[in-house]
Amino acid sequence: MNEIIAITGATGLLGSNLSNKLVEEGNEVYALIKDEQSKSILSKNVTRVYGDINSKNDIEYFIQKSNPQHFIHLAAQTQAYDSLKYPYQTFHNNFIGTLNILESLREYNQTKSILVASSDKAYGELIGEKYKENHQLKGIYPYDASKSTADILSNSYRTTYSMPIIVTRACNIFGIGDFNKQRLVPGIVNASILKKKFTIRNKGKDVREYIHVDDVVSAYQKLMKYATEKNKHGAFNISAGDSYSTLDLFNLIQSKLKTEIEHEIQDEYGYEIKNQYMDSTLLRTETDWIPKKTMSSTIEPIVNWYLKELTKTP
Repeated sequence: MNEIIAITGATGLLGSNLSNKLVEEGNEVYALIKDEQSKSILSKNVTRVYGDINSKNDIEYFIQKSNPQHFIHLAAQTQAYDSLKYPYQTFHNNFIGTLNILESLREYNQTKSILVASSDKAYGELIGEKYKENHQLKGIYPYDASKSTADILSNSYRTTYSMPIIVTRACNIFGIGDFNKQRLVPGIVNASILKKKFTIRNKGKDVREYIHVDDVVSAYQKLMKYATEKNKHGAFNISAGDSYSTLDLFNLIQSKLKTEIEHEIQDEYGYEIKNQYMDSTLLRTETDWIPKKTMSSTIEPIVNWYLKELTKTP
């Protein structure tokens, strides 16, 4: 592409892998970073600009500094468990942060594409067999509702101001580069390293779809091209149809670690959606995107990478 791309949330799993891929392909990438993580795979060739999405002044400075042709908004409070403890921060970060970005980009008015990361959680409880893009947005719990509102906000700006906004609703992303130990894969590996008891919530029966970060990166690249070349926008599910219950995924990772991990299974259901299945037909049809990796075929090298990285001294 060889273009200028601005990204928020660039130190996270998706953000770091996407930024690195875009830089590798010759693009100029700017990342808005609130706090530089001690552990991150983000390339040194990505230009760092320090600021907070909750500050509109910081966003405006970031846009002026980068003068982007494409803007990718990934920054968010992403943990459902944390959102129950800190609902105000969750809503403020996920809604007001998105509002600051969209309003600043409306004033800037020079982007070819704006990609905003929503979530499968924005749909709320599943009605029917699979989530499709026209499924209701009815998140109930704090994290889910914060993503629903940010999703609706994005649709409002796209429709009202004819902004080139694409909303992505991805299922659970896994891969190399995720240092958030609250997520299942690094969390289970970390529990094994520290010999700590791992807690499996909701009886271990929650079913989620999982997708490799490389496949999500390719989806974002396809959608940027789609917005630019076809001048079409909207919302897209990103999923590979790869589903696991929490307990099944725990057992899979434990088998790759070749050790028994002490764990407890909570008997009561918490404030989380029980089952989530997605339909990504629209993305595949409109962009010719095809996912290429599965959990079962890639989990062993990923687990081995975490075993190595999580034992390193910062």
